[in-house]
Formats: sequence, C-alpha cells, structure tokens
Amino acid sequence: MPALFFPRRYPPLLRVAAFVLLSIVIAGLSEKHPNMLNWSGNLTYPIHWLDLQATENWRTVSQYLQDRRSLLAENAQMREKLKTLEPKLLENEILHNENRQLLALLDSFPQPPGKMAVAQVIAENFSPGSQLITVNLGSRNGVQVGQPVLAAGGVAGQVIHVADLSAQIALISDLDSSIPAQLAGTNLPLLVNGKGNIHWLSVPFQPRNTTLKAGDQLVTSGLGGRFPSGLHIGIISRVIHNGDEPFAQISVRPAVPLGQLTTVLILLKNKPASRSDKA
Repeated sequence: MPALFFPRRYPPLLRVAAFVLLSIVIAGLSEKHPNMLNWSGNLTYPIHWLDLQATENWRTVSQYLQDRRSLLAENAQMREKLKTLEPKLLENEILHNENRQLLALLDSFPQPPGKMAVAQVIAENFSPGSQLITVNLGSRNGVQVGQPVLAAGGVAGQVIHVADLSAQIALISDLDSSIPAQLAGTNLPLLVNGKGNIHWLSVPFQPRNTTLKAGDQLVTSGLGGRFPSGLHIGIISRVIHNGDEPFAQISVRPAVPLGQLTTVLILLKNKPASRSDKA
C-alpha cells in the first residue's frame, strides 16, 4: 500500500521524527500566529458538524425503530385481546337485543292471556305462498299443534307442526292462515286472511259499500277459542271500492314485523274467557 505522506519507504524511526518535528513547528507557529487556531477550527468545523448530524440522525432512527417495535408489540397484544373479547361482545349484543325484544313483548301484553313460553326463531321459510318459521321449543316444552304464537305488537301465527325440540309456525301472512277478527272497539265480525306476503294481509267478503276505512285497527275476536280476544292483528292500509266487483278489496298491514322475528311467545294454555269476552 503506498504511503500517505512519504512517497518512498523511509525507516519508521525517521518518519516518527518527521511527524514530531512537524508538530513542534505547528505549535510554534500557533504561539506566534494566534489566528492559526481559528483557521484550524474553521477547517475542522465541517467535520464536527457532520459528526453531530450523523449522531442525531442515528439517535432519531434508533428511537423510531424502538417506537415501531413497541407499537408492533402493543398492536399484537391488542389483537390477541380483541380475539378473546369479540365472542363476549357478540354475546352481550345478542343478550341486549333479546332483552330489548322481551321488554317489547311484555309491553305488548301487560296482562298475559295465559301461560306462555319464550322461543327463539332458528329458521325461516318465506317461499311464495308459504310463510313459515321454526323455533327452538317443541313437545318437550309443552308446545302443541294449534297453539297461538305472539310477538311484539300482536299476533304472529300459530303452531302447525311439532317435534321434540322444535316447532314450525305458520305466520298470519301464510296463504292458509285465517283469523277471526273484529274492528277494535266494536263487535263487527271479520276475517283476516294471509296473502302469502309478510307485509300484507286481507279482509275478505266485505261489500263494496263497507264502512271499513284506512287506519282502522283490527283485533282478534276470540271466536273459535284458538286466539284470545283483543290481540292486535293489524291496521287497514287501503280500501278499494270497485263498482264491478261485489266485494271491496281491503289490505291490512300486520301489527307485527313478520320478516324480522327473532323472539316469539307461544301461548301454551289459553286463559279462560270471561263473561265479557263471551258476550
């Protein structure tokens, strides 16, 4: 490797002596010329500045890497906690919704019409004409074919098939559904039939000059003994008087949101009808 200050290879002792002599000369000049210190300071300032900047940059990068590692570790811990909390949060949300629905059911029936059981909807079948739901209670829970089913707001349907641990319910919107009804506050006998659509029911066999009108409330009449009297069925939304037809076309909006049922009440045993109900 070529020498830095000496082009030829001189003896080491001679080179040391030369550096010592150079140092003595610079020291002497520094004594006689004070400005030389300033010159040397000016010459070395860029080196010191670069060294300081490199140190600061290294500290910044090191702190960034350390903070990033801490954030990644904290993020991993939070993800693990979230994995354990998600089922609990979901369970709490389900319980909250169930409690809210149960409160709505209790508000709908401040005076229970008989012995009831709370059931959860586990399946739906809304094919054209067929409006069915399946619940998680069956014959082991006292459920029987023909029992009325209620939901928040009023009547939802009735049990049509029972297994040991489940039951199938035909909603009042089912094509085969027909409920004895009456105009609220009167004894006018009516029928409310399903149309195969969860949003609409119908009142058949009413003359085209019927006095029924939009906004009238329909309730169960209690005839037949299957549904207790006074339970809400729905509200008349439209009455069409057609001069060419012998009967009016009457559409009813169900009191219960039939397409959003998650909790229902099965009336296990009807409450004995009072004399006022029989009158």
